[in-house]
Amino acid sequence: MHDSVYEIAGDPRVAKFLRTSLTALANGSDPLLQELAEGVLSGQVNLREAVASDAYGEALSSAFERFSAYYDQLDDDEKQRLTSEAAQQLDDLLDERHPKP
Repeated sequence: MHDSVYEIAGDPRVAKFLRTSLTALANGSDPLLQELAEGVLSGQVNLREAVASDAYGEALSSAFERFSAYYDQLDDDEKQRLTSEAAQQLDDLLDERHPKP
């Protein structure tokens, strides 16, 4: 995986989660996002530069817009449940438990 992922993540749990997310994109149906993910995973593409490039901008923007529309329609309880679930998944990725804030 390209070193830029570790620099962006700053936390080993987040880096591992990014790897999992990039793997899902590499196996997904969007050819541009597959290309981006495969390049980052192979170490050939800098994630920060790829995300900022015009080549992937439209595909990323579309994906973020879909997520934002989904997230905006959730009520506060559902948002909190998903936040807790995401924290648990991050812990599970490294098979360690961290105290909850």
